[in-house]
Parts: sequence; C-alpha cells; structure tokens
Amino acid sequence: MRVLYVEDNEQDADLTCRRLARLAPDIAIETVHTLADARERLAAQELAGTLPDVLLVDMRLPDGNGLELLGEVRQRGLGVAVVMLTGSGDEALVVTALRSGADDYVVKAGSYIERLPATLADVVETFREASVHRSTPILVLYAEPSASDVDLLQRHLARYAPHVQVEAVSSAQEALARLPPEVESGPDVLLLDFKLPGMNALDVVREVRHERHLNVPIIVITGHGDETSAAQTLKLGATDYLVKQDDLLHRLPVAIENAWYRAQLERERGALRESEERFRQMAESIGDVFYLSDPKRRLALYVSPAFERIFRMPVSAVYADWRAWLAHVHEDDRETVRQHMDRLHQGELEVEFRVCPPGGETRFVVMRVYVVRDGAGRDVRRAGVIQDITERKAQDARIEHLAYHDSLTGLPNRTMLMDRLGQALSQAQRLDQQLAVLFIDLDRFKLVNDSLGHHVGDQLLQEIARRLRTTLRDADTVARVGGDEFQVVVANVGGPTGAARIAEKLMRALGEPFTLEGQELHVTASLGLSLFPRDGDSGALLLKYADIALYEAKGEGRNAYRFFSPEMNAQAHGRLRLENDLRRAVERHELELHYQPQLDLATGEVCAVEALVRWRHPVRGLVLPNAFIPMAEETGLVLGIGEWVLNEACRQVAQWQREGVADGLRVAVNISARQLQRAGLDTAVRRALSLSGLPAPCLELEITESSVMLDPLHAQSVLQSLRELGVLLSIDDFGTGYSSLAYLKRLPLDRLKIDRSFIGGIPTDSDDAAIVETIIVMTHKLGLRVIAEGVETLEQRLQLVNQGCDEMQGFLLAHPVPAEELPPLLERLKEAAAAARPAGPA
Repeated sequence: MRVLYVEDNEQDADLTCRRLARLAPDIAIETVHTLADARERLAAQELAGTLPDVLLVDMRLPDGNGLELLGEVRQRGLGVAVVMLTGSGDEALVVTALRSGADDYVVKAGSYIERLPATLADVVETFREASVHRSTPILVLYAEPSASDVDLLQRHLARYAPHVQVEAVSSAQEALARLPPEVESGPDVLLLDFKLPGMNALDVVREVRHERHLNVPIIVITGHGDETSAAQTLKLGATDYLVKQDDLLHRLPVAIENAWYRAQLERERGALRESEERFRQMAESIGDVFYLSDPKRRLALYVSPAFERIFRMPVSAVYADWRAWLAHVHEDDRETVRQHMDRLHQGELEVEFRVCPPGGETRFVVMRVYVVRDGAGRDVRRAGVIQDITERKAQDARIEHLAYHDSLTGLPNRTMLMDRLGQALSQAQRLDQQLAVLFIDLDRFKLVNDSLGHHVGDQLLQEIARRLRTTLRDADTVARVGGDEFQVVVANVGGPTGAARIAEKLMRALGEPFTLEGQELHVTASLGLSLFPRDGDSGALLLKYADIALYEAKGEGRNAYRFFSPEMNAQAHGRLRLENDLRRAVERHELELHYQPQLDLATGEVCAVEALVRWRHPVRGLVLPNAFIPMAEETGLVLGIGEWVLNEACRQVAQWQREGVADGLRVAVNISARQLQRAGLDTAVRRALSLSGLPAPCLELEITESSVMLDPLHAQSVLQSLRELGVLLSIDDFGTGYSSLAYLKRLPLDRLKIDRSFIGGIPTDSDDAAIVETIIVMTHKLGLRVIAEGVETLEQRLQLVNQGCDEMQGFLLAHPVPAEELPPLLERLKEAAAAARPAGPA
C-alpha cells in the first residue's frame, strides 16, 4: 500500500512513520509537510502514473487547509482514497470533510497510530470497490418528449458518468412497451419526465407498480417542483423525484446511481431475508453459535441463541456493537483474534481462543468465519460458526496426560522420562555438566500391598511420589515406571559425591514413617545410580546401568544404594546368560535332586529326607540353589522348577519304598512363595501323588513363614486344601519372618523347622539357646513337632536333645547326596544307630 502523508508537524510525522514501519511493514509511506508540496507531489505522480493508494492529510496545514486538497483531488477525479487527520473537538470539520468526499477520518488521540493500518486497509478496499461499482454499466430507459433535453443529458453523462447509458423514448407507451415481465432482463432504471404525451408519470408508476408488479427503480423529473405531485409519485411507488433546476445535470447521475444501488440492495435484502430465515431455523436448533454480519456497516445481522450460553452476555449487546463479544475473550487471546478479524479479506478464517464470561468458567472455542461475496465478487457478508470445544480440549488434555503420566501418582511415566532424559543429556553435553540417573525400588512393598490391601498400597505409592517430588528440585524428573519402581533424572549433579548426597536424602525421606488409615508404616528403598558422562552417553545405557546397580544394592541386603561399576555390568551379563540357561535347564534334564536325611532324636533313626534341587550346568558344573533359586523366583521360572522337584521327589521315594530301600520313608519338599500364591497347588500335589503312587502321609511340604505372611488368609485356605489330601505340612526357617505362634496355631501344621541361624549359636550363645528352647516349648504346647536344621556339632545335638527337640538335620548327620548315593547312606546310618544303642540284658 502506497501512502502520501501530508503533515506539518515533523515530530508527529516521524513518530507515525516509525510506528507504521513496525506495525505494518507492507505500507510504503512518503511524507510532505505543506499543501504546496502535496500538490506538486500529486501532479508528478499523476504524470508518472504512480498515484498513491491513499492520501493521509492533516486538517490544518501552514499554507492552507486539508479540505482544499481534498476538494482538488475530487474535482480532478484522481483515483486516490483520502483520509483526514484531525484533533479532538473538530467534529464540524469532520462532517464537512465527509460531505466533501473524504473516505474516512482519524482523530489524533490515544492509540490512534495502532488503529491506523486497519483503517487505511479498509479505506483502500472500500474505495476500490466503489471504483468497481462506478465502472459497472447502468442502463437507463428515459421517457422524455424533448429531444434537446435528451441530448443534453447524454452528453453530460458521457463526460462525467460514462457508465450510465441512456436509451431514450418520447412517450409513456413506448417506455411501457420496452419493459419486459422480469426486471432482470430490462433496464436498470426507469427515468420519466412528469408530463408525457397521452399519460403522465403518475399513470406510468401506477401501472408498473400496481398492475405489472415490477420493482425496477423509477425516477420522476418534474419542472414545477409541485410538492403534491411529488408526494403522489412517491406514494404510488416511485423511487425518487427531481425538480428541473440549474444543477439537475449534476444531481441526476448521483440520483440514478443511488436508485440503482437501492434496488440492488433491496433485492439482496429480499434474498438475504429468505436465506436468513432458513439459517435461523437451522441455527436455533443446534448448540453451536451461528452469526451473520455486514463488514461494511459493521453490524451483526444475526446471532443464534447459543451465543448467550457460551459468552454469558445478551445477544442484544452484539446487535448494538458487533464486536462487543471481544470484551469477553481472554486478554491473552484478544489481540490475536482482533487482528485475524481485521485481516479477513478472502477465503476463510479458523481461530481458536478462550472465552472468559462474567461469573462463569473459562471456555475454549473455535471460530470459523467465511467471506460471503455477491455476484460481482464484493465482500458483502461474513458468516461464522463458534463451537464450544471445552469438553474436547479437556478430553484431549486427559488423553495427553495419560499418555505421558502415571495414572495413580500423576508422575511422568516411562515415555516422558525418556523424553526429559534426552533433553537433560543434550543440555549436559552442551554445558559440560554431569547428570545422575537413579533407579529406586521399594523394599518388601509386596508385603504391605498383600497384607493391608491394594488400596493402602496405592495410597502408600501416592505418598511416596509426593515425598520424592518435594525432596527433589523442580528441574529434576521423577517418574513411576513400574509397580513400586521409580526413576529419577538429576541434572547438573556435583559428580559422585553430589549424587550420593541425593541418594541419602531420598532414602532418609522415604525412611520416615507413613501414617495411612490410622496405621504407621515403615518403608525402605534400594537405589542404583549411574552417572553421565562417566558411565555412558545415552539414556538407555544409563538406565540399564542404574538397574544393574539397583540389583546389586538389593542383593547386598536392601535399604542401600550402589553406584554402577564395570564389574557390575559383567556380573549382570553373567546373570543374564545364567537366566537364559536356566530357562532350558528343565527340558535339557540338567536339574537333579540331592537328599539330606533327617534324624528322629528320640530313636536315633532316619525318619525322613529333604529333597534339595541342584543344577548340573554343562559348563559351570554343579550349581547350588542359592545361585539360581532367587533368580528363578524373580523370573517366575521357580513355578516350573518347583513342579519338577515335587514330581521327581515323589517318584524317587515311591520307587525306593517299592524296592524296600526305605519302608515308610518321608520326603520333605520345599514350596516357594510363588507356588503358594498361585492357584492350583493342591491339584499339582494330588497329581504328583497319583502319578508316583507315594502315600500322602509320606510327603511333607515345607513352606517358609515369610511366604505365609504375604497373604495369611490365602495361605490358610491353601494349606487347608493340602491337609485334606493327607500330606504333612511344616513351616521352614521359623524365626526369620514376622509371624507369631499365636497366628500359626490357626494353620493345619505338623512341624516347625528352627532356622539354622539360631542353631549355630548354641550352646555358646545364651540368647540363641534361650530362643531355641522357647520355640521348642511353645511349639510342643501347640501339639507340633520341632525339627532343627543346620546341626553341625555333637554339642548342638546334645543341647537340642536336652531341650526336647524332636528331630534334627545337618552336616553332623550327613551332607545332601545324589539319589544313587542315598540307599548306602541310609544303610550306614542305620548301622550307626544300632551300634549306638545300649546293649540289652544278657
């Protein structure tokens, strides 16, 4: 857009130019300071064919008045839009300027410069559209008996309004004969002299309007200025009348254009009323806002009732001010919406923004605006739809939150953690900083979850998440990545020392007691740490190494933290290979059972054997249970291994009984926590007994007290089902868990096995001796037998005999031996028992 700016105040001119350069860089502005300079510049531009699009003229100039320049531009017919600049209080001058042909005016007050680009754009567009209208031919049928009057009018129009084309007839009958039944195919305007041969203009208007019902515009020219005749003409339906005065030729082109425009407008209005009625019926039946506006007159033509529900303001306010709704647009969105609306010229607009209605909650809406054009391509209407998308936005936000956050704790999930870890690594590399990754696993969380219920477990996890967030900085990321597993990314950490301080801080925070539903809970955690760049430069690698370090921390007694080291990585790879080998151990027949005898201390005879699994690895050789059973528990492989041990022990002992090796020998088989928790243990035991033929009383199932206490009610139900099969039941490793004899009395048990950690302390440790003696006495009170494991010395055996222990097991009696070595071992033990008996009377 090219602008010629006429302003005598150089400071105002400089300020306006600089602000416009920033607000609207597409405006090329040239400044002159006097009326004379403006005339000279316009003359040069007209000669060169480079007239500006708009002339911005200050009303008061040092050598004249801006109105003078306006009059000259309009008199010369220059194709330039004119905008007048005036100070406040010059309303009379403004009216004069508009009557003299100014396209618009701007008052120098407030933020007028910010509004200037939009004003100039509207003025130029309106001026160009008016120019298009002036070039559109208007066909006039002129009934005038005076040929000289016709000739005078045609010559005047040819010079000053060439787009108005006149066809002349000399009588009313000829004029009526040339009017077709449809207005669209006839003249645009009917021009009648009042006195016509045969019939006057009143008769013509009556026939056109009331008999033929045609809406063609009719202008009547009278020579006498008879007000009565004029009133009758207008009453019958004439569009306008003119009195034959000296300025008739100057007024007539304007009257013809106005009549034509009014007719066009009325036809458009009729079509619009019809379409608006259909539009209104549709719009009022749905929840979206529909509206129709006139951008030229800046009016709202229709707004559907849904508007009041979204904006909480009456529709009447928008009819009074078509942009009143902008006041309820969120202040951060308002200017963007305003600019979009101001710059809408073609095509369509779609903009999303927030509405803040008074006394209501913020709503999210999307507005689509469509430009409606007439047949000539002119922008005549704006149609819009405003849709309330608040619920959709909330749903999208919920979906996005769920995609990147843990639903229970609200912490980031693994997906978001990886994204933030990637960002943190990029920053650490760029700033040459260190970064720590921590893997946190709660110790014995399953015990809390199973014993107190999942709802308490969920509350505990939420409280733990809260403590982790409050302990760490806002810049750090803490995520929940599993049931009771959390991962933390700490940026700009001060090396291993800083990371260690953070780990200790987190452990202290989690070590404080939690109070949930009136119960005080104590939780500890194990942590694994890895560092960038010391341990790796990728997120996946750092997480893997932190996991390895965590495994090491848990293996060393829990409630501890460990840093990753290359040795740990090697061990982890070794564990992984061992796990893969273990998965195939059963199908490759690499597992075998060793048997350790149990001695009845009263008779000195072997009463049972315990079946102990061993793994004959093709490379590692014989692998003891403590090297692979924990891994089997973690991976779930213990279920398959446990079932194999049960079947094999029953088969082997039943075979020995049939061969007469050990009549009535009882075999003890360990049942893992996973086997006890999994449904169908009683079915597996029944099948093992059936397939082997082993009598049920010859099978004893050993269950650790800690596995019973994971879910006491479930354990009680399972043990009762096993007891109904006729098998014997015992508690293994008694004294190391959290149970009590008061609870154990509810279980259908036969034996308690005292853990080796207590046996090793007798007879030298008085505390261990007292504990063992107490367990024996109380167990006997419950009607159960007691067996001590881990007996390695004769002194321990004698102490147990003195305290009333029923059975023993340990290296003092025998080491576990393969199946083929057990029969000769049993024979030797039998002979030794016989030799130790005192001789009978001679």
